[in-house]
This record gives sequence, structure tokens and C-alpha cells, in this order.
Amino acid sequence: MKAVAKQSVLRKAEKFRWYANRLAAMSPSEVWHRAEEMRKKRAGRAIKGWDALLVADGPLPLFPLPPKSELELSPNLLKDFEESFYVSKHSAWSLLGRSWPGGNDPNIWNLDPATGGHWPSEDYCFDIPYRHMDRLGDIKHVWELNRLQYLPPIAALTLAGQREDAETYCLGQIDAWIEANPPFLGVHWVSGIELSLRVVSLLLTITFLGSDKIPLPLTRKLRSAFFAHGLWLSRFPSRFSSANNHLIAEAAGLYVLGTLMPDLPGASAWENYGYATLVEEVERQILDDGVGAEQSPTYTAFTLEWYLLAAVLGERTGRPFPDVVMARLAAAAKHLRWMTDEAGHQPRIGDDDEGRVMISRPGGDADYVSSVLGCVASLVDAKDSAPPRCSPHLRHLVLGDPLVESTGSEGAEFFDEGGYSVFRHKLSGRNALIAFDHGPLGYLSIAAHGHADALSIWFHVDGVPVLIDAGTYLYHAGGSWRDHFRGTKAHNTLTLDDQDQSRISGPFNWSHKARAQRTPMKKTSRGLCAVAAHDGYQRRFGVKHQRSVMLAVPDGYVIEDTLIGRLKKADTEAAIRYLISPELTIVRLAENKVRLEKRGGPLVEVEMVQQQGGGERPSYRAAPLTTEEAWMSPRFGEKERASVLVCRAPANELGKHPLCTRVRVLPKGTAL
Repeated sequence: MKAVAKQSVLRKAEKFRWYANRLAAMSPSEVWHRAEEMRKKRAGRAIKGWDALLVADGPLPLFPLPPKSELELSPNLLKDFEESFYVSKHSAWSLLGRSWPGGNDPNIWNLDPATGGHWPSEDYCFDIPYRHMDRLGDIKHVWELNRLQYLPPIAALTLAGQREDAETYCLGQIDAWIEANPPFLGVHWVSGIELSLRVVSLLLTITFLGSDKIPLPLTRKLRSAFFAHGLWLSRFPSRFSSANNHLIAEAAGLYVLGTLMPDLPGASAWENYGYATLVEEVERQILDDGVGAEQSPTYTAFTLEWYLLAAVLGERTGRPFPDVVMARLAAAAKHLRWMTDEAGHQPRIGDDDEGRVMISRPGGDADYVSSVLGCVASLVDAKDSAPPRCSPHLRHLVLGDPLVESTGSEGAEFFDEGGYSVFRHKLSGRNALIAFDHGPLGYLSIAAHGHADALSIWFHVDGVPVLIDAGTYLYHAGGSWRDHFRGTKAHNTLTLDDQDQSRISGPFNWSHKARAQRTPMKKTSRGLCAVAAHDGYQRRFGVKHQRSVMLAVPDGYVIEDTLIGRLKKADTEAAIRYLISPELTIVRLAENKVRLEKRGGPLVEVEMVQQQGGGERPSYRAAPLTTEEAWMSPRFGEKERASVLVCRAPANELGKHPLCTRVRVLPKGTAL
């Protein structure tokens, strides 16, 4: 009993800290907004059951698809759709690192696959403390299933011929979901982004099946369900510190609903609000240089996919979006293309919860950023931004064929506002990409999806990730693991006494943010060079961390790390870490030098030295490298062992004698 009581006290304390930290990040205007939001939430209790949301008979929404002659289903795409159907029929989904048990659980919509328990289904949605329920797993798992994104691929099977079993299954699933989730009870009504994603899934399922296939009783239920989603989305928009990708999803959902269901009460207001919000927000969500404001390539792609859906709908219904939107989409495409290697991979920066507007199969979308990038390049006619490859996908049936096979640019590009320097060069006959982060921690006051990774680098060779990001792992249920994967030790940068540059104060909040700034790119006698520094350690340790990345023709790069200022503690330890892809083997060549190999073939050599003299020809001595075990998260909800290279040194030496990492690309065919 004492243990249970202690756990209860700890949960209450954690909940209090969360609210205190969240409140600290709010402006007075946001506090007022949240108070008004609470009033609306209390008023929402008066709505009881579907009968309270009956709407007049009318048509169901259909998304305007390209001509049927263009809706070609490749064998690979059909295979994905068939797999989605098979998995779904057996309730054997595997989403976000968790597998459902299969069988016919009557409360499948609320089943937590991590614990086997069930989320509350009869409580008013805003009464459920989903962030603080330790007896259940991460809420994202059950939300992921209830996005109903597995239905459009199954419905799309009917495009290849009559599939009555697919049609019957989809209609049965829709009816079951509506019956099991009355408004506004249970966890599936609490988050606007989830409502918008479900709207798209239902809309595309109906579109692929054809509205003539929907019986009148289900048509009436669907119209009420769409109305309920629109009503709730319009009542509780994400604003102020929450106005990130959630706001874009909500606005796009309302724009789609208002445009395609104009006879619903409030539809005109939904359409106009959604359209205006998307136009107003595009210059906030996508910075001048095309970098996504949330500092994550996958979240940028997620935002772009919502804009694509809205822009394509506007184009096909006679209300195109203005040039400012198209220009920002083009800028985002340019940035993402610079960050895309020859195999279509991008560095994994910041959070990635595998959020997608559309999926082709459950459990994976490895080419997500490239798939969206290809669609954007096609929409804005930017051939130079097209990705090198793009697998067939359901979204291409909806948005149109993507552009592919761009060779990409070579050289260096600096994205000034977003804070990335990207080097793309041919080194030792191989294609090398190195990205250098000197941007803000994240977006808005809470920087919800940022990581403490200032001055990190990511390095790819011939489409193979070499120096990688640790990933995300979990959100709400992550606890200390959430902190670990956001922390500085999990990234390719420097730490002092193993402390984070920015201080974490909750799973989506920070109490102190490091600020990074770079000096202009310049050409030195040693080649092209980008230099930046951050102040994350200045208050605690008295110094700034400065890093430079230099092109070292003909075969690599040199990374120099130094500390600027006067240390407060003489015994402070500095550590520089580089997380190595699990696909590579580490071979030690000397105490300060390793070779990284893939399937027996040498790829890269990494060497650490410490500068001993200044001038144009400084001398160097070896700086020992150790290999330690680390963790990386290849997908949301999964973690595995990896190796990290670590160089440790007394911090007081780094002010006068920078630590240098030499990364040398080896020619193909290099002998072992």
C-alpha cells in the first residue's frame, strides 16, 4: 500500500511540474486563450450522443482525383494494398514499434498494445489525463490505429477491379468506429490533429469506393461524423505555443471539410478559416530559406503533405492558393533536396513520430520525405528539387505523379534563417554529404520537437548514413528515455561534464534554450569553411562552444571544436561524440583512428587530433578515441544498441588547443 501511495504522489508531482512548466512558457494572451478554451470544454459536455449532431440528408464528400486513366496501380503498390488488407482483417497491426494481439477484441479502438489494457471510452474526452496514465503505454499507439489510415489502401484495391470483400470490410470498419466512438467521449476526440487525419482517411476511403456504394444509413452516420469532427476542430484550434504542425493539420482538415461538404452547418466558415490560416501560417511554418520551423525534416514533410492536399484540392475546385504559398513550398523543396543523398535518405534531425497524412501499408514509409518532396517538386514545377528516387505510393494517386531522378546540386549551401550548412562534394570518387546544424532549438516558446543538438553534424557517403542521429523513441510514455534521446549526449556534438546544452523541463518543453549563431562562410587557405558557436554552456560553465567544418580536398572534411571564454571550473571535462550507423563495422587502426566498413568494404576513416600550434601550419598530437555502447531509435517505439566514438579531454585545454576530427572518405576498392 505504501508503494502504491508513493507512486500516486509521484504521478501528482509529475503532473504538477508539467502544468507549471507549460504555464511558464505561456504569454498573458495565451493564458487568456487557455481560460476561454476551458470554458468551451465545459460547455461541450452538453452534447450527448450522435442524435445531438444529426444533419440533413445530403451527399458525401469525394476528393477530386486525377483522371482514371492516370490512376495506374503498379504491382508493388497493389502488393502494399493487399498487405494492408491482410493485416487489418486479422487485427494484427504493427504500428510505432508495437504489435496488436490479433483476434476480435470488441474494444479494439481503445486497446493499448503495450500493456493489454484499455483507454477510457465512456469518459468525456477532456477529463482523461492521457499524458499521466502510467498504467498504460504511449497514447500515440492507440491514436495511430484510430487515424483509420489503413482503410484508404484497402478501398483503393477496388480501382484494380471489383473487390466486394474490400468494400464490405471498409464499410464495416467505418460503421464500427462510429458506433464505438460517440461524440465526444474517449481519447479519440481530445486532439485536433487526430481528428483531421481521420477526416482524410474517411474521405479517401469513400472516394475510392464511390459514394454510390455507401448505404443510406451509413451515409447519414458519416455525415454526422464529419460534422462532429468539423465542429470540434473549429472549436479548439491549436494556438500560441501549440501553433505548430497541429495548427496546419487542423486548418487543412477544416478547409477540406468545408470545401467538399458545403451543406453542413458552419461549412463556409470552416473553408474560409482553413484557407486563410494556411496562407497566413506558411511563412511562419516554413522559413524564408525553406527550412521547416520545427527543425525536423520529417515534420517539414508532414507539414508539406498537408499543404499539398489543400493546394491540390484548391487547384481542382477553382480556388487555388496564392503565390506566397507556392513560393514557400518551392523553398522547402529546395532545402530538403540539399539534405537528400543519392539513395533518397535525409539526416534524421529532431523528432520523428512517423506521422503521415496518407499511408500505403501499415508499419512503414521509409521514403516518406522523398515521396512528399517529389510531389512538391511536381506541383511547383521545380525539377532541380526532385528526389533521386521515389517508391509508388497511395499519395501519388491522390496528389498526382511525383517528379524524380534529379541529380542534385554539388558544392555548399547555407540556409541562413533555419541554420544549416550543407556540403555536397565528390570526394575520393564518392558522393559525400555533410550537414552542420547551427539553427534554433525548435519552434515557438516550447520548441516541442527540437533536440539539444546545436552544432551537430550528420554525414552520408554514397547514400549510406555514417554519422547518424539517435532518433526519437517515445513521446508521452518515454520518461527518462524521452529525455535521453533529446539530450546532447545522444548527438554528434560536444558536451561539458555530460550536461545538456538546453535544459529539458518536460517531454515537449525546455526551461533554457541554447542559442546558436554562425559567422559567414569563408574560403581559407585550407578550403571552404563554416564556423558557428552556441551559448548553451555559457551561464553554467562560462564558455561558448565553437565548431568549424572545413572541406579538406580531395578526400574529406575537418571538424574543429574549441571553447571560447573562461571556464568557471578547472576540472570540467569535454567530450565529443559521433554516433555510428549500426550498418557499419568499426575497425581500430590506432588509439586515435578508426576505419568504418560496410559489408567488408572500407568506407571512411575517422581520426582525432589536438592542435598544438597556431598559424597556417599548426602541429597536432593524437587525441585518443574510445568506442562505447550507445542507443539509437531506428523507428518510433523501437530502440537498439549502437556504437559511439568518444574523445574526452580537459575542457581548459580546448580554449588554446582545438580538438580536430578528420573524416576521410576512402576510394572504392581500398584494400583492407
